[in-house]
Amino acid sequence: MVMNNHFPEDLLLQILLWLPVISLSRFKCVCKSWYAFISDQTFIYKHLLHAQSPSNRNKNALLLVKRRDKITTKLVVSTLSYETLQVSLAQVPLPSSYSGIIDERARMYIVGSCNGLVCLHDSSSWNNTLLWNPATKETKVVPISNMPLLCADYDVVSLNGIGFGFDAKTHDYKIISHFHLYEPDPYLEQYSPIITYRSEVYSLRADSWRQIDSVNCHIWDSTRGMRTNQNGIGSWWASGDNDANWVGILSFDITKEVFLATPLPDISDIGYPFHKYQQYFLLNELVAFAISWKAIGEEGSRMWWDIWLLNEYGVTESWTKLFRVGPLTGVIRPLEYWMNDIIFWEKDDEQLALYDPSTKEMTNLQIEGESLSFQVITYMESLVSISGAN
Repeated sequence: MVMNNHFPEDLLLQILLWLPVISLSRFKCVCKSWYAFISDQTFIYKHLLHAQSPSNRNKNALLLVKRRDKITTKLVVSTLSYETLQVSLAQVPLPSSYSGIIDERARMYIVGSCNGLVCLHDSSSWNNTLLWNPATKETKVVPISNMPLLCADYDVVSLNGIGFGFDAKTHDYKIISHFHLYEPDPYLEQYSPIITYRSEVYSLRADSWRQIDSVNCHIWDSTRGMRTNQNGIGSWWASGDNDANWVGILSFDITKEVFLATPLPDISDIGYPFHKYQQYFLLNELVAFAISWKAIGEEGSRMWWDIWLLNEYGVTESWTKLFRVGPLTGVIRPLEYWMNDIIFWEKDDEQLALYDPSTKEMTNLQIEGESLSFQVITYMESLVSISGAN
């Protein structure tokens, strides 16, 4: 196929692969043949692979900074260059179709980002979930879960964990939801329940939910989603229930649709006087876990953070302590790993900052938001269409 007398298709392909999404979206208006070429799923896939290649990945990668604006109280997102941290998009509100299903004070989180698609979830109602391509501005409200129908015999159905990722084997995008089911116990108090666990997977290709084998555990900070690496393994901070007494990382293989627990090292081996906060994120495609502590009798707000790295899923002995950060003052929690051991932090003055352990310098990024509303997510623009993602 020849696009015109001067542009063979293979030459056009090599040129267009280097262009950003915003330019390609404009070029769709040139003519029908260009629209068809750029909209073709084969080209979209090749453009994505080109952007994600090792030589281009950091140049094309972005950071989404979600928080609640201190003045308007609305949820907003800014876009930063991954390499330079320059703000490429100062501040945009959430997509309007999502705003239509939640109120202004909804507790919305980014629960995953993959191949240019972002999954948003409103924790005030476990049925409010949206897929969004920020580059093309395409959105899709995810259908309501089947769980209420499947569990009609239970008194309360509560969402305990949610995540989003890509199944490279079937080229499908999936959402995983983990539920607590509460059943009244006639021999106990009215509000003393028996807890059962169920899990569901939403397939974008099938546009439907289906039940899968679950696991007995409690996911902490569950509405913030899971961290998913490029191998399709997502992770939450969790703990075992019933006879399974453990605290650590619960992972989910998006392709195999199976769970795997990895307990943290024994607390007595770690030797923390007492715990303050735990946070997890991805570091070089592996799960990193940050644990904060204060010395017994320590006055003031000085805090230390130990960064641990999980080298092999399911193997407790593979946890390795990388380094200690601190003492720090004026910080709330780490948010995301950047590069060269530099980590994004949320400060107690409601600022986003970077801390470099090698220089012990804290740098404010001049991005403000309400306390505990910050999220920093790695993201890459793409032409992937939510309606044609398969």
